[in-house]
Amino acid sequence: MNYKETLMWKEINETPEVFGRIFNDNADVMKQLVSEIKNSKATNFVAAARGTSDHALIYFKYMLEINSNYTVGLSAPSVLTLYKGKINYSNSIVIGCSQSGKAEDVLEVIKKGNEHGAITISVTNDKNSPLAKEAKFHLYCDCGDEKSVAATKTFSAELYLLLWLASELSKKKENLLMLKNLKTEIECIIPQIDQLTTTYANKFKDMKSGFVLSRGLTYAIALESTLKLQETCYIQMKGYPGSEFYHGPMAMVNESTPVIIYCAKNNGDDEMQSIVRADQLKCLEKMLVLGAPVLLVTNDCVLTGKSFKCNDALINFNVSEEIMMFAFAIFAQMFACKISCLIGNNPDAPRALQKVTITK
Repeated sequence: MNYKETLMWKEINETPEVFGRIFNDNADVMKQLVSEIKNSKATNFVAAARGTSDHALIYFKYMLEINSNYTVGLSAPSVLTLYKGKINYSNSIVIGCSQSGKAEDVLEVIKKGNEHGAITISVTNDKNSPLAKEAKFHLYCDCGDEKSVAATKTFSAELYLLLWLASELSKKKENLLMLKNLKTEIECIIPQIDQLTTTYANKFKDMKSGFVLSRGLTYAIALESTLKLQETCYIQMKGYPGSEFYHGPMAMVNESTPVIIYCAKNNGDDEMQSIVRADQLKCLEKMLVLGAPVLLVTNDCVLTGKSFKCNDALINFNVSEEIMMFAFAIFAQMFACKISCLIGNNPDAPRALQKVTITK
């Protein structure tokens, strides 16, 4: 199957168009939402989602907690739906993410938040979905139809909206300008990512299992990249933060265990950049010592060229970690789409899966 003929490929490449309209579509509701949050006494978010949307909320957790005084707790919806827990959300801000807006367990968390008078927020791609209608505030992905089972442009739209909200509530307002210009920035780097993913999809297409690592702001991409390879290629992958990986799972790595590592350049002060880079180098060197086939995906040229054993996918994109996440998302999606087609799968219709998954 030619990857260029897939819906997944088409929808990945529609991402810049989404970025071109999402800011204006949500400007009014975002202003109202931020005002209400700032005028409330709530300082804790409760975040509910599954799958891809959960990964977007993990990114939100890092962004908000690094740059503001707010905290973000990831909800376990089954506490309500299966165990009938007695949680009180009255002093919280409750946010639920679901591309379809039909996730019943996430909906229950939002309903409980409304019962307790909490500020409730939904992030969906359907204005008329149950989740969009239930939440007090709705942030709209505005991606148009997404027909391929694997979420691509909707994931990027969720990242966009969540970064926007985190930036409005934090001291890092410079991200707002980057978001307004993101359509053009992403359009410029897509050809690079296309070329790199073609090279490395061909090289890694025969892998049967492996790991995806990242850490901090981009940890969510380790989870999302893993999911894309699992659902479209049926490869037994597992995503970890590098720090967690050292506590046991690393024992499984050997010469036949591919490890994909996402490392973003940190554009903070010199001390912070030095700390982040040292941590990234430590992870990279550990995997190479173990003899693993490593694919390093990065925009930091200092990390590349360390070993002939390492496959360097260097994306020339001089942005902060939080913005690099969008490039990583497209890399992960294109990489999975191409491998799926190379091994004879149809990434638009993975076996045993449907576009909308209902969990309770």
